[in-house]
Amino acid sequence: MKDEDIMEIKIILIGESGVGKTSIIDRYIKNSFNEDLASSTTMSYVGKVIEKNKKKIQLNIWDTIGQERFRSLSRLFFTDTKIVILVYSIERKESFDNLDYWLNLYKEQLGEDTILGVVANKSDLFLNQEVPDEDGEKYAEKNNAIFSLLSCKESNKKIDEFIDQLIDAYLNKINANNNKKNNIKLDNIIDNSNNTKSSCCSGGSNKKRAQIYNSIIKKNKGFLQCVFLGHNGVGKTSIIKRIKGDEFDKDEEHTDSINEVVIKYNNNSIKLKLKIYDVDNDKKKTNKFIEILKKSYIFFLVYDVNNQESLENINYWIEVIQRCKEDDELTYLLYIIGNKNDLLKDEDKKVENNEIIENNDIQNKNYIEEGKKISNNYKGIFKVVSAKENKGIQNIINEAVENYLSLS
Repeated sequence: MKDEDIMEIKIILIGESGVGKTSIIDRYIKNSFNEDLASSTTMSYVGKVIEKNKKKIQLNIWDTIGQERFRSLSRLFFTDTKIVILVYSIERKESFDNLDYWLNLYKEQLGEDTILGVVANKSDLFLNQEVPDEDGEKYAEKNNAIFSLLSCKESNKKIDEFIDQLIDAYLNKINANNNKKNNIKLDNIIDNSNNTKSSCCSGGSNKKRAQIYNSIIKKNKGFLQCVFLGHNGVGKTSIIKRIKGDEFDKDEEHTDSINEVVIKYNNNSIKLKLKIYDVDNDKKKTNKFIEILKKSYIFFLVYDVNNQESLENINYWIEVIQRCKEDDELTYLLYIIGNKNDLLKDEDKKVENNEIIENNDIQNKNYIEEGKKISNNYKGIFKVVSAKENKGIQNIINEAVENYLSLS
């Protein structure tokens, strides 16, 4: 089977924190269960290839944070989503009562072809049940959704059957809408988002994902280009070395040129090479630099979380990118990366997985919240990393490519 025959289906799980979204994914992907698993504090993605009617399908499954601030990121993460799963816990009535909030969030972003599922999770805790099964069934029926009562602790069989049912429902709906029979391909599925543009980082209207992918490959001779930008000394080179699998060099000197690294993108459904550029801050006025920006579509803007000047420099880079891409009809994606999290003082080390535990003094000592605000303003993606400790960097390239293709 050729790669172009592989269809992709994006699935997102939403709901309150602690209802078991991550556990459902772990059961489905790895058939594992961790009773002490902490609630997710960042978006995460896993992939799985299945086969339906002798056709391969790449499932891209997103685990979301169950917090109010997810609303500011929703447009990016809901783009091109085909199946949404609402999750609540039978032992927490509040998680059920808040389903309408999550349902309305999903409805604001998605088209009529999207399939909705409702999961009453943690059925093994029936002794503490606060939400009757029939309430969940009625809620699903009212919203034309597929309902399932699950327990990640007990078995993965029902989870497999439930997700399989959702996939079948989506395929049947697409087939009916397009008058086709079991031959839907990815490049025939047009984004049904209500937006006329994929984001403020887009240079034009939504296009078929395959068309955009092919346009980039053709334009850049088979490569998807990424570029790391930021003040000298913020750790761009160290991050790239970590991505390559190299050791951290505490005596690393800042790049005094424009360096190029080529890596392969690890995804079963797409064969892709990435060309990653590490740019010296002083080379920004050269013709070569401008040409690199024009041909790049993923931008990693790096600053030092302890240095205000490097943070303020991010706004300058965004303006430069916007000018270089204003005539480009293809979408681009921004990543705002706060590096050197390891250098925070001991009393400040309450920053974990991009979350800050409330401390009145923290915002006076580092610039993480400010980085988040810039990212939200431009509908980018924010990351806190440490090149020294190799934290937050693993899989960042795979995640960025998947985010970019989904955004497209």
